[in-house]
Amino acid sequence: MLWSLFLLRNWFGAAGKPMMTGITFLILCFAPLSPEQATGAQPPPAYTQTYRIFLKGEPAGYETVEEKTDKDGNVLSTSEHEIFVTDGMETKRMAFVTSMLLAKGTFAPIRYSYRYTSGQSKDSFEVTAKGGKFYSVITRGGHSVETTNSITPDMILLDFNVYHQYDYLARRYDFKKGGRQAFRNYIPLIGNEISTTLSLLDESNLDTPKGPLSVRNFKIELGAIRVGTFSTDKAGRLVRLEIREQELQVVRDDLLPKQP
Repeated sequence: MLWSLFLLRNWFGAAGKPMMTGITFLILCFAPLSPEQATGAQPPPAYTQTYRIFLKGEPAGYETVEEKTDKDGNVLSTSEHEIFVTDGMETKRMAFVTSMLLAKGTFAPIRYSYRYTSGQSKDSFEVTAKGGKFYSVITRGGHSVETTNSITPDMILLDFNVYHQYDYLARRYDFKKGGRQAFRNYIPLIGNEISTTLSLLDESNLDTPKGPLSVRNFKIELGAIRVGTFSTDKAGRLVRLEIREQELQVVRDDLLPKQP
């Protein structure tokens, strides 16, 4: 069974211009290439981060994310995840990868994919925004199901167990308006949306091994499924997340005490 379902249940020379001289031409021809040009490698990501996941106070896994900006200014984030879940009898490993493309400026979802890398099923889903609609393809056990849903201006795509996406939700919050703000969260696994609200609680300083960190603290309500709190730094990046009824905590790795 998909891990996301588990969480649902339990909780990225013109004319007129002088021609160049022969010397200038030679200089341009033999100018050294940048490392990216010389090797064909992609430029480094604009942002990278690792989060540690805790269940019932115990380390349970991690999430890593890389974020880039494409030639059109859209934000592309890719992530890798591994988490170990126990029911008291046995422990299961869940691993998956995601990719999300968000529109420049608005952070509206353009494309999203999620694929399991653990187990043999290779279950996955893909969502594409086109013509004011979300087109979803969910694959389970080799069988695919397609659904279509209309997109509204207040619609977001926040996958419950992909934690860096809280960055993008926080950036949709209107700080001038303030208060409790409502969104429609499209959930690909159920092919439908749930109401989601975000409230700014306050701003504070968080004690970290690197010293005090100024953060914004939010309350999030995901329909009748769960309520949680999370904090972002002033750049809008997730610092920590807590869902008490699920005994879940997510903390940015660089803010945890280093092990001796």
